[in-house]
Amino acid sequence: MMTNGMNRRGFLSLAGAALLGGCAAPKSTKVASAAVQAELERQVASGLIAGGVCGFGDGTPPYVAGRLRRDGTPMRPDALFDLASAAKPFTAGLCALLCCQGRLDPDAPFTEYLPEHVLAKENCRITVRDLATHTGGFDNDKPYIDPDPRAFDAKLYAKRPRRPRGERHVYACSNMIYLGRIVEHLTGLDLESAARKMLWGPLGMEDTVWHAIPGNARVVETEQNGHPPIGFKGDEQARAYGAAMGNGAAFSCVADMLKFVCDLRDRRTFPKAYYDLLLTCCWEKGDVRCSFGWDMSADCRPAGWSARTVVHGGYTGNTIAVDPAHGWAGVVLTNRTGDRLAGYAGHGRLLALMARS
Repeated sequence: MMTNGMNRRGFLSLAGAALLGGCAAPKSTKVASAAVQAELERQVASGLIAGGVCGFGDGTPPYVAGRLRRDGTPMRPDALFDLASAAKPFTAGLCALLCCQGRLDPDAPFTEYLPEHVLAKENCRITVRDLATHTGGFDNDKPYIDPDPRAFDAKLYAKRPRRPRGERHVYACSNMIYLGRIVEHLTGLDLESAARKMLWGPLGMEDTVWHAIPGNARVVETEQNGHPPIGFKGDEQARAYGAAMGNGAAFSCVADMLKFVCDLRDRRTFPKAYYDLLLTCCWEKGDVRCSFGWDMSADCRPAGWSARTVVHGGYTGNTIAVDPAHGWAGVVLTNRTGDRLAGYAGHGRLLALMARS
């Protein structure tokens, strides 16, 4: 799911269409792969990104360009990026696994699992699924940001929706923070430990973490959110609270993220219900379509990707996508320096080109 839906989606879709519309099929995989590399380098040269790594779930090596840090350190294929909101699908995945185990009902009021929320005393009808599709009525305001964890929690659980549930899709980080807290309540684990045990471990994602990693030579310098110190989370909510939260801000690399999205494509590791929940549209209104934790809207898809595609982006310069119909899975991780919408459009061009390589 993406912020500023129409503008962001339109940029991505139109950019991909302009790139591929009317083009003949590439003469060879080598030619198409060269086009991916050229596009990544063009984005660096234009100042849109400082550097990037992107990969496709077909076994080809990742594409790499630009710099890791402002000191000129070259980008490396195993670079660790601040995923920002591109880590929200981890939270959705953990919830899906708890649903498979019968421990979480996606259509139950979320306050059944978070009784400390103010709405628990008011016959709340906002469901777990509403949170995952950003349709429960909450806005993306963040009145809960506070350096004192206890004050943070008190303000988080006092936040109220601004509109009736189901009225429209409005992306809100607090929705996913609530889901992350539900995971912690049901498992008795902190969110990072739950992810390692239930999700990352089974998938072999050994380089993904939900804590700060200063001093790691592989970490990319984040260019957004106030330019945080290297190895620290860019998201202002994550910086304020410290511990892992469901709104994202994990660190990972292309190899690990490909394991995550390729497993969604191949449906090999977890119960069938896990994949069905994450990959099936469960909310649709106007031009917006969502699955549990992912965007499926037509104008968020790269050119040539099917209507079954699920996509999620991250503010620091990332997009992950899965197309079960075509058997495609792709990851674009960058340290964005230019315009946010233009950055997402660039991800769309790369994903479209990788699908043709």
